[in-house]
Amino acid sequence: MSEMKMCQSCAMPMNLPDAEYGTEADGSKNEDYCHYCYKEGSFTANVTMDEMIEICVPHMVSDETGE
Repeated sequence: MSEMKMCQSCAMPMNLPDAEYGTEADGSKNEDYCHYCYKEGSFTANVTMDEMIEICVPHMVSDETGE
C-alpha cells in the first residue's frame, strides 16, 4: 500500500498526476508542495502558519462533509 502524499503547506492530497506538484525556479518538480502553494521556486502567498490554517481548514472540512 502506497503512502498518500500531501502538500506540506496546505495538506492537499498530491497522489494525482504531476500537474499537482509545485515547481522549482528551473521548472523541476517539487514533491513537498502543491502548485497552489509553491510555484517557480517560491511560495505563492506571504502568510503565517496561523493564516494558512485559517485559509485551509474550511476547505478540508467541506471536502469531508461533501459540501
